[in-house]
Amino acid sequence: MKKRKTLAMGLAVAMAVSCLAGCGGDDKKASSDGKTEQVLNISNNSVVVGLNPLINTTGPDNSAFNMVLDPLVKRVTQEGNTYKIVPAAAESWDISEDGLTYTFHMNKDAKWSDGTKVTANDFEFTFQKMATPSVAATNAWLFDGIIENFSEALYDQGKKPEEIGVHAIDEDTLEIKIIHPASYFLELVSSSAYPVNKAMYEKLGSDYATSETKTVFNGPFKIESWSQNTEMVLVRNDQYWGADDVKLDKINSKIIQESGTAVQSYINGELDVIGTTDANWGKTIEEQGESESYQVPDSAPEFFMLNAANEYLCNEKIRQALSVAYDRQEMIDTLRNGKGVPIYSMMPDTIQVGEKTYTELVGGKNHFVQELQDEIKDPKALLIEGLKELGKDPDPSKVTIRYASRGTSEVSKKIAEWMKQQWESVLGINIEIDMMEWNIMWDKIDAGDYDIATGGWGPYYNEPSALLQLFDPDNGYFNAEKTGWSGEDPKKYQELLNEAKFEVDDQKKAELYLQAEELVVKSGLIEPTYVEEAPTFVKKYVKNYFVSTVGQVDFSKVYIEK
Repeated sequence: MKKRKTLAMGLAVAMAVSCLAGCGGDDKKASSDGKTEQVLNISNNSVVVGLNPLINTTGPDNSAFNMVLDPLVKRVTQEGNTYKIVPAAAESWDISEDGLTYTFHMNKDAKWSDGTKVTANDFEFTFQKMATPSVAATNAWLFDGIIENFSEALYDQGKKPEEIGVHAIDEDTLEIKIIHPASYFLELVSSSAYPVNKAMYEKLGSDYATSETKTVFNGPFKIESWSQNTEMVLVRNDQYWGADDVKLDKINSKIIQESGTAVQSYINGELDVIGTTDANWGKTIEEQGESESYQVPDSAPEFFMLNAANEYLCNEKIRQALSVAYDRQEMIDTLRNGKGVPIYSMMPDTIQVGEKTYTELVGGKNHFVQELQDEIKDPKALLIEGLKELGKDPDPSKVTIRYASRGTSEVSKKIAEWMKQQWESVLGINIEIDMMEWNIMWDKIDAGDYDIATGGWGPYYNEPSALLQLFDPDNGYFNAEKTGWSGEDPKKYQELLNEAKFEVDDQKKAELYLQAEELVVKSGLIEPTYVEEAPTFVKKYVKNYFVSTVGQVDFSKVYIEK
């Protein structure tokens, strides 16, 4: 396997994070035009880690960036569970006939919140910083093997960041060259290339965006104040090119970690959007008759990740035993009140290759966990076989495996306790629960200091590589140093993904992805569990708040009408 310099990549997970919103309906403060001020209160169940889009890319981070930063193009949700790519910092773009050159024409009216012009140079600078090894940009791996010379610069292999295929032809024109056609490239740019302000970044260096006063914004809103564990207050950005069409004056984003508290706030009229898996709460909300409800399948798989460097989990049979020792539908029924869809592949059924779904193209052969369930009649016996292969004591009760929770919320605790009970009762092993905050768990994954960890990932674009690339042994976010993956399989996996990049036939491409997925899922390295399918309730007085499987809520179009 080709060795590359490993980056100290920080948290890059953009999971599906529930965004709960509320209306400031009792706030009758008048705005500057004499009308009642439009205030929207939204809450997240996890904190925004930081404001630098180069290094802060958690789900809550990206939710904030969606409101305050305009990428070149945006992927926005429309009515009816659909989404589309729309102009943002770029007003238009051209794609060359061979699909390898993208030319973006900047919106000449686009400004930063300090009144300075948004230019192609800002985006050129952003991509160059992403390709700078010392920056350790958390989204850099997504452009690895796509943008010309990006990999060579990122891994210090003979190219400088200034030599990547991103060039500001002039301040109004940006050219990006890629090395293979990628129909999803605009989706990738929309979700993974939020800009930094070149002038301010060069002035502040590592202090850039360490607070709301040390950054500027080019989106429809700007951050007025931010207390990381409590609240973020956003106000309309009057310098925004489309400010005249933005209806909301203010958005108050509060941290509410406990779902019951958030739902009660919604019922009490303090919030105006809520997602809940609790059927009783849902019934109460529906009986109020004040809400519209939307239910769309998520595209973000939840999964367990097993550290193959562990003395037990290095054995495939032991990993497989863990993967089939519980019923995924029972997991959903018990922990999520039946609100979810069990998955037996890393690919939810919404993921596509070209015009068809991946699952359709491979004829359902990607349901590897179901295959294991059919093949393995006695998970405990298989685990004992694995212990014997390792030369370990075959008594399962002598085995202790750590389980790292993703956060300390009531939901995380319930999942941890349920999984402990399942694994211990079926396999006879000992599970030691390590309850820890979200960011601590990901730090431990970065350091390889875990046995089993809870993962989840919202794909940046609608194509299997958006999920499979996560586990590229050299360049994925969950690379071999984090997963402990070794032997010939990682090399084969990488070769299959690279071959798929250049395959133009959708059927053949899907089959290459299938072979790659088998290596991580059927081996038990990754245990896909479910995708969320919780209803979202929206107060009827909130207009233009649309949800979809992959699109972002377009807050610039949301307004309140009472």
